[in-house]
Amino acid sequence: MQIDFKDKIAVITGASRGIGAAIAEAFYQNGAKVALLDINVKECQERALAIDASGSNVIALQADVTDEIQVKKAVDQILERFERIDILVNNAGVLHHVPIEEKTVADFEKIIKVNLTGVFIMSRAIVPIMKKIGRGKIVNISSLGARTGRPGVAVDYAASKAGTLGITRSLAKELGPSGIYVNAIAPGPILTELTKQVPKEVFATWNVGRVINKDGLPEDVANAVLFLSSQLSDWITGITLDVNGGLFIP
Repeated sequence: MQIDFKDKIAVITGASRGIGAAIAEAFYQNGAKVALLDINVKECQERALAIDASGSNVIALQADVTDEIQVKKAVDQILERFERIDILVNNAGVLHHVPIEEKTVADFEKIIKVNLTGVFIMSRAIVPIMKKIGRGKIVNISSLGARTGRPGVAVDYAASKAGTLGITRSLAKELGPSGIYVNAIAPGPILTELTKQVPKEVFATWNVGRVINKDGLPEDVANAVLFLSSQLSDWITGITLDVNGGLFIP
């Protein structure tokens, strides 16, 4: 069976760059119609045009995942355009690494709000739509930091991504009877626009212990998302798929 998303509508948050952009591109290349959501609407629109210059199968919408009003507006616009939502990829996230003694409560709460509360708000907005269809796939992007607390990951980021795994397991049990699958992906260090700004020697320390001799790319995560969003994974729910070149082997 091939992966084919013809007539499927996929929603990706944090889709203007990096992993989110790669996921959006992968869905489009495999036949899906795609809604790109991002707080930076200009970058999001530019990304959408880069993926589909015709604009017929890809739309870009501004949405701060922590803002319930913006999320509802975006979801309403998606339904107006495509009439359904089959797949949700909760990818939006932020990272601010400083030692704990330098981190404020406001810093901590901001990371939790985007990385964890945002998953809740997006899922809550889209689950009723999937229930009406009788089927859906939700993929939450977590992190190796949730599994190991690897170097370069602050306590708030690790906590938020570990919480994402808890949401994944709980929702998988709650929504399974409705035909909705919920899984997570925990990427290791991935070469993106952001991480390419990190000194090579620092990035190398994040990869100590990796058994695959290749750097992780956004496309590696996108391929895993496609699998968990497709019929090929129809006997899989509530799991965390580790995409990290063997840095973490449970």
